[in-house]
Amino acid sequence: MEDKKKKVTKKNVNIDEVTKKINKKTSEIKKNIKEDIKEEKKVETKNNFGVFEYTILIVIVALIFSLAGYFIGKRANFGTEDYSTATKEIQKFIEEYNYVLENYYGDIDKDELITNAIKGMLSSLDEYSGFVGEESNNFSITLKGEYEGLGIGVVNNSNNDIIISTIYPNSPASKAGLKENDKVIKFNDTDVSGMSTSDLVDKISNTENIKLTVLRDEEELTFELKKDKIVIESVHSEMKENNIGYIKVDIFAENTYSQFKEALESLENNGMKSLIIDLRGNSGGHLTAVEDMLSLFMNNKHIIYQTEDKNGVEKVYSSGNKDKEYKIVILQDLGSASASEIMASSLKEQLGAYIIGKTSYGKGTVQSLQNVTGIGQYKVTTKKWLTSNGEWINEKGIVPDLEVSLTSDYIQNPTLENDAQYQAAIKYLNENA
Repeated sequence: MEDKKKKVTKKNVNIDEVTKKINKKTSEIKKNIKEDIKEEKKVETKNNFGVFEYTILIVIVALIFSLAGYFIGKRANFGTEDYSTATKEIQKFIEEYNYVLENYYGDIDKDELITNAIKGMLSSLDEYSGFVGEESNNFSITLKGEYEGLGIGVVNNSNNDIIISTIYPNSPASKAGLKENDKVIKFNDTDVSGMSTSDLVDKISNTENIKLTVLRDEEELTFELKKDKIVIESVHSEMKENNIGYIKVDIFAENTYSQFKEALESLENNGMKSLIIDLRGNSGGHLTAVEDMLSLFMNNKHIIYQTEDKNGVEKVYSSGNKDKEYKIVILQDLGSASASEIMASSLKEQLGAYIIGKTSYGKGTVQSLQNVTGIGQYKVTTKKWLTSNGEWINEKGIVPDLEVSLTSDYIQNPTLENDAQYQAAIKYLNENA
């Protein structure tokens, strides 16, 4: 079979000579920029580079030349790739950016133009790379595991009314007497008709003492509230029949490990003989949380998962000191993704856990968050994650050992008694204890 890799052309590089050229070029560019800034102060024009854009260009040029010097040094040893194209690509962008500023017929918000340019760049990557929007910001609050607020979740219904969908236990909202399905009609005596939930959340975030007026069974009720620290409970547990422990994990937040550890130790201290870990609907979260949770189950000889990036593959090991010997069943569905898949695959491959439910989502990548001053945050995919045995489950998911679908009875009345997947887990553990 023909190898279609690019041929490598080696050539001798005089690093000192190239460095001198780079320094000379840098000096010329800085000099030109200073002269242009002086000219800009003399002549006002809205369609030309400003100090903001020149500052960005100085940073870009300095970064490019620093990288060029680094890679030229690398090339002296490895002689592989020509990085001069990077400057041509950036120069092309600058030329087109300048053309738009000079020729667009209307006013231009330069900050917005740059923001959208970055968005366009990210849109050419995978589906998980991009700017962090409002929904992602709410998800970030959930991942934090706690926040300052009233302890309510709100949604807009089909009429665009704001409805309280969730009341957190022991929160200011719970103590004041607010209830799920209350319709919020006023915020500090201001009508909220047509307001989005995000606007209401912003108002709550920026106000200390809050008065909410709600409509409940056609009766108007007003509640005065003060924000407090809200701890989001992401772990729920209880002991079932025959000493079968049950732990439901909603998400892998910053405080999930401590909640999970407490729940697991409580079940073990009360005579647990086997365990069901319910990861259904869990879309993932922090890798450190799942690493710490898995370390509760296995010693440090076990691989939890692996990562792969441009520098190669790295194995992540458990930090635990003992293997659990009881039977474990994992419940999963299509909504189980990322960190949930790490937990399920690791317990299956390393400790022989049994998986029941549906094939998981199949998200096998890891994202990093970047902050851009004055613009916002974006995330970019930086690596793959592989199961402990080295399998990449991206877009494939984890196939359960026993596939079980939920029945219409459960959809109409979602209880564990009507939960075919949960009942299958109980049956398995009773038969294989």
